[in-house]
Amino acid sequence: MKGKSLLSFGLSLAILAGGCLPVLAESQQEATKQSRQTIQRLPNGNYFYGKSRLPNQQDVDYLAFRKTDNIVIGFKYRYREEGYCLRGTVNGNTLNNVTREYVELGLGSRPEFRRGSSINLATFNRLNSNQIPADSNVTRRLQECVRIFDNRM
Repeated sequence: MKGKSLLSFGLSLAILAGGCLPVLAESQQEATKQSRQTIQRLPNGNYFYGKSRLPNQQDVDYLAFRKTDNIVIGFKYRYREEGYCLRGTVNGNTLNNVTREYVELGLGSRPEFRRGSSINLATFNRLNSNQIPADSNVTRRLQECVRIFDNRM
């Protein structure tokens, strides 16, 4: 009798586990699909990426950006440090033809624009936009970057 109930219990577990496998497989497929999706294929909109899977990490690079077609305008920074505005064209996961904004400190400073290095966005992790630190100016700075580059072009 004891052996029979163990067998029933084992069969019940196998059936339950079998029912969970499709759900696990679907979530793994979705994660794989998102990891294979290039920046270029993302719909137009605002995005937040980081070199860490977690927001608000010391000494970690982050990029908040607006994608419009193949143009990316963004604010790249390290958590709790100054950052800079940038603009580039995206090809796959690489941001090419990067233009960086430089601002000299002082009264009446006007931004200068210089050619920057390409950025491999595949080395960044996609984060949820609501993970942008509330105590930072990242959202405001991104809006400023968009305004600066829209006025420049």
